[in-house]
Amino acid sequence: MPITNTDYVPILKWRQGEYQALFRLPDAVKDKTVPLIEITPPDFDFEAWTPSKSIDDHVAKFAVRFRAKWGRRLALLDCGLLDPAEVMLGGKHPMLYLCEEAFARGATIIPVIRLSSNAAYRAAVRAANALMHTGVILRCSLDEALDPDFDLNVDAALQQLGVTIADCDVVLDLEAPAWDPQDILINIVTAAIQASNAMATARSLILAGTSFPASMAEVTGPIQFWPRREWMFFRALLANLGGATRKLTFADYAIAANGYSQMDMRKVKPSATIRYACDDGWIIAKGANVRDNGFGQYRGCSGTVTGSAHFLGSGFSPGSDYIEQCRDGIASTGSLSTWRWVGSNHHITKVVADLATMCAP
Repeated sequence: MPITNTDYVPILKWRQGEYQALFRLPDAVKDKTVPLIEITPPDFDFEAWTPSKSIDDHVAKFAVRFRAKWGRRLALLDCGLLDPAEVMLGGKHPMLYLCEEAFARGATIIPVIRLSSNAAYRAAVRAANALMHTGVILRCSLDEALDPDFDLNVDAALQQLGVTIADCDVVLDLEAPAWDPQDILINIVTAAIQASNAMATARSLILAGTSFPASMAEVTGPIQFWPRREWMFFRALLANLGGATRKLTFADYAIAANGYSQMDMRKVKPSATIRYACDDGWIIAKGANVRDNGFGQYRGCSGTVTGSAHFLGSGFSPGSDYIEQCRDGIASTGSLSTWRWVGSNHHITKVVADLATMCAP
């Protein structure tokens, strides 16, 4: 079960596009993928001005769906996007409920906690670990890691959870920093890692970040290359750390920005986009909004991607295959969820391949 430096940790929302992306990965790619799943709040009904579901209904299918889509493979579970005061109808914390239900179906899950998690969340993680014995994931920000008391804060949190640092994996989440000047950020992150005994002795150390655009309004069509700064940074950081520091595991937010916000879909007109990972970046094909112009434009967007020098060809990933088949009129133009699984599936496959190349002897 240990997470290694050759594994990849994509941070994903457990939405249809994301879990279908995981489900459709080849087994060889699944074997090197450890998703960090962020449970999102129930969708909000802006017309009624209330959540569309109770938290109980919202999470009821998670365990069954997780077993169907990811089986017994390892995943990390984060409920940090939920309202801190959220509890189930019987008073149980959603984190504990999700872990209990998934564990009962044979899932292998490590709960994620933050230094800022409240007492109820910590109690839920403690109870979940007492049941599953998988340890915990501590997800911290760069600001937290730079605190001179970081190790003391980690020790205090782990004592409350009843675990030691040997049973804890640390995720240092840069989120979406200013990537330039890169050398300065490398020096800051290096200092944080080298100053921390917790990071040195944790079960694994995972570095996360993203440079994906926060909004598709930042992207110009019909196609734009967007650098994957987190991937370039990760390699440069490893070179700077050298062999004296422990090996790091790479994590990113796949084809999404970090964070989460609820949008009134009555007022939103999302564009047709295909987000396609390539060497050191993404190519993003963009059309007009789908509400007024329909999904048929995805055939043209698919042709734009396959016509690019960055296209990795059919057979590279199920997502790559789908794009080619859509271009040729074989596959459906689908829905927004379709293109989320297509892009996420290809992205995960590409990163796993990149890591295999980088870590090869």
